[in-house]
Amino acid sequence: MKKQYALALTLIAAVSGIGAMALSLWNLLPSWAYAGVLVIGFPLFVLGLGLYWMAREGEADIPFLGY
Repeated sequence: MKKQYALALTLIAAVSGIGAMALSLWNLLPSWAYAGVLVIGFPLFVLGLGLYWMAREGEADIPFLGY
């Protein structure tokens, strides 16, 4: 995986979580929807961050994150 794609995944997940938090604080988003965004976004954020750290700058590869 290219490093830029992993970074994009990480940033999209982080921005969606922060945006959902802001909307929830302003009472524009119900709490169940905010929880749904966090349940889906947090694992994507962790996965993207791990892939970003493990990806090489040169050729595309699939890094092994471990168990």
